[in-house]
Amino acid sequence: MIVRIIEVYVREQDQEAFKAASVANREGSILEPGVLRFDLLQVDTEPGRFVLFEVYRNEQAAADHKQTAHYQTWREAVEPMMAKPRVGTACTVVAPRDPEQWRSEMQARRRGPGA
Repeated sequence: MIVRIIEVYVREQDQEAFKAASVANREGSILEPGVLRFDLLQVDTEPGRFVLFEVYRNEQAAADHKQTAHYQTWREAVEPMMAKPRVGTACTVVAPRDPEQWRSEMQARRRGPGA
């Protein structure tokens, strides 16, 4: 299991468009089988600063994510919105170690009722 924390600084005039593009990317991402969690956060004290919190089953799942159409669309759309280059941090999971504990509500919906 791997975690990526991506910080993105967005120009003020592009924040709403960035949020819309990022929500669309999230909706596609959370349906990927190797994605355990994919959250989009906006920093309260710095509205132009966004954090993407991504949890993948393994490195292959993270690599596969970057090949998807929704990621490519997101990347092309948001690149010109950035106030500076995005910064990614790789993290090692200490807890929870069980991948199932990272699952989101979207993954439960993907599996269907009673899953």
